[in-house]
Amino acid sequence: MSGQTLTDRIAAAQYQLTGSDVARAVCKATTHEVMAPKKKHLEYLISTTNETNVNIPQMADTLFERSTNASWVVVFKALTTTHHICIYGNEVRRYLLIKATKIAKIYTL
Repeated sequence: MSGQTLTDRIAAAQYQLTGSDVARAVCKATTHEVMAPKKKHLEYLISTTNETNVNIPQMADTLFERSTNASWVVVFKALTTTHHICIYGNEVRRYLLIKATKIAKIYTL
């Protein structure tokens, strides 16, 4: 067993059933395990910033949703993942991610 909680497994399965690979990768990168996000999930998210058919605002929404979780581990991993994408992702797509995140913050105030 990998140490993921049942909640993490259910959320990943739910995203997989809806066909959202990006949301699934965000969910798997931001699990409740007290360890760094797995490199393979971060690399997948970085690679999606170079693709044109990926919904970056959906990625930002999913990351924002995970950053409002009650668990400090999930919040920290969501912020770490967002930082990683902003540093290493495609420049234009990163800009869209940053803008989408700012817009999401405005609407939640």
